[in-house]
Amino acid sequence: MSDHDRKRLDTSPPSEPLRSTPFADLAERLPRDLPPQGQHPPQTEPRAEILRPRKRPYQVARTRKGAYDLAFENRARGKGVTVLRRVTGDLETLLSELKKRCGAGGTVREDAIELQGDHRKAIEFYLREQGL
Repeated sequence: MSDHDRKRLDTSPPSEPLRSTPFADLAERLPRDLPPQGQHPPQTEPRAEILRPRKRPYQVARTRKGAYDLAFENRARGKGVTVLRRVTGDLETLLSELKKRCGAGGTVREDAIELQGDHRKAIEFYLREQGL
């Protein structure tokens, strides 16, 4: 079969617009309590308990320059840990949140938290996000 024997498909646009659309009956299915198009429902005041900052059972002190006391240390067999120092209160709660956030194991040692791997940026971002 040669190229001349094949029939070509007509790909030109239709001469008249389509009369039906798949979205035509959606207007009938919408809930009746929606505001008309272009109008927004009245704003309600946010609940006070949402705006109130949550009291955390731990505190993270900053250095004189305002940074967190974060360090990366190499341990035996080339293992690296991120150490967050100057933490007071319930260190286990903060450790649990950081382990979930960083996806790494960790432990509490004295007034410091150690996480396996280099997570300095992630920890700093998390602490700033929490307002600590």
